[in-house]
Amino acid sequence: MQIVVGTRGSQLALVQTEEVLSRLRLLNQPPSLTVVEIKSTGDALPEAPLAKLGKGIFIRELELALLQGRINMAVHSLKDLPVDLAEGLSMVVVGQRQDPRDVLVSKDNRSLSEMAPGEVIGTSSPRRMAQLRAMRDDLRVEPIRGNVDTRLQKALGQDYDGVVVAAAGLARLGIEGRTAQYFEPIEMVPEPGQGALAVEVRSEDQESLRLLSQLVDPATSIATAAERAFVEAMGGGCKVPIAAYAAVEGDTLVLVGMVASEDGAQMVKTRLELSADEPLAAGEALAEKLLSMGAADILNVGDPT
Repeated sequence: MQIVVGTRGSQLALVQTEEVLSRLRLLNQPPSLTVVEIKSTGDALPEAPLAKLGKGIFIRELELALLQGRINMAVHSLKDLPVDLAEGLSMVVVGQRQDPRDVLVSKDNRSLSEMAPGEVIGTSSPRRMAQLRAMRDDLRVEPIRGNVDTRLQKALGQDYDGVVVAAAGLARLGIEGRTAQYFEPIEMVPEPGQGALAVEVRSEDQESLRLLSQLVDPATSIATAAERAFVEAMGGGCKVPIAAYAAVEGDTLVLVGMVASEDGAQMVKTRLELSADEPLAAGEALAEKLLSMGAADILNVGDPT
């Protein structure tokens, strides 16, 4: 079986794609694999603010290639995939999740608490911006764009004193030793799906779906399903920072959720422990809990019921 796999061309995207390919090669009767690099809108406009580019900027061209039949599979960071996939496409979360936490890389390897008032932290994630501002409102949190290496270089240059990025990206690139501080999920709630990989295929492509089903890690699949159910219950394309993290501990699913205003001045956060047997219901319950705690006012959606 011949399979053409599409990926973005960044170093991290290629490493992630190879991670998936290596698993496919270990299957009984592995398919013949070819990789095609496809430039996304997000990659083509490296300095443009993410908020202005809209949803799907890192996946749109890959999805088009799938729908046109130019590729059979597209490898993504799960956090980049919206909960509403393009019509005719399906996705499978594959393999074990890498470390889902956010990390700080800073000059002189200082933690957030060791940074002086007025120093500059870079991130283009509204979720990270809000939580950083809530933790240290005396720091300047400024947008920063580029691939992981570019952001790290900027963070150690003249314009920034540090940057917050995903631990998984540093680990996959083998540069986790540059980390000054790990933020625990209850402290800085991660992006839903952070650290996990997903492969998107045409829904009609049952053979590819069958192959990918053999790569599923149950705990990762359950946890990320709950996180994405939370996003969907909160309205999918929220315009304010939201975050969720779930982890399977035995028969229990431990969830953390957060909704905040962009400046971090308003924030609600909660932790729940529910059955791991019903991840979609657990994600919805997390959303309902946050809405009842005041997230509805931040989201400006009115009555949470």
